[in-house]
Amino acid sequence: MTASFVLKELRDEERALYWSGTSEEFGTIEVRYPADGPVGSTTARARGSAIPTTHLIGWAIFQDKPRLTHARLQVEGEDAKLWRNRWAVSRKGRSLRMEYGGTEYRCRAVRRKRYVFTRPGLVVTVTQSGIAPKRRTILVVIDGSAEPVDLSLAVLFSGVNRSQLTLGGAFRAGFATVFNL
Repeated sequence: MTASFVLKELRDEERALYWSGTSEEFGTIEVRYPADGPVGSTTARARGSAIPTTHLIGWAIFQDKPRLTHARLQVEGEDAKLWRNRWAVSRKGRSLRMEYGGTEYRCRAVRRKRYVFTRPGLVVTVTQSGIAPKRRTILVVIDGSAEPVDLSLAVLFSGVNRSQLTLGGAFRAGFATVFNL
């Protein structure tokens, strides 16, 4: 089964960015960054009418999106396990792996504005388009049978700095960290 929906980028009254849209199967969906989180950290949050609330808590340098370095992932307040091979050269090797509820997931960068979120029997492709702030959208294409937690985790990473999932992005992120850019 293949389904798709679009999220649009909006700003709230505090000028915080968020993606918002509606899925036929999962109702309203919102990805907010930065979201409320622990002091000294940057948080991305995905929530909706029919999906569980997920948080990725990390830190950021001059950005609103949390980085994957030392990040924590929570689903409905319960920690999920995250790991990745920071020394891998290929995109598949650098992919972020996570485990929640006995299911293993993988988030792999395809390009700078496209990533693929997978688990056995499911592939969710998320593509960002547009450059003007009022015209940016995210197209979410679901191929397979998705559960609410699958979709919540998949869209959460649209509010996360995924640059470390590519080798070039990892070099840029490392350079920015060392020189505090």
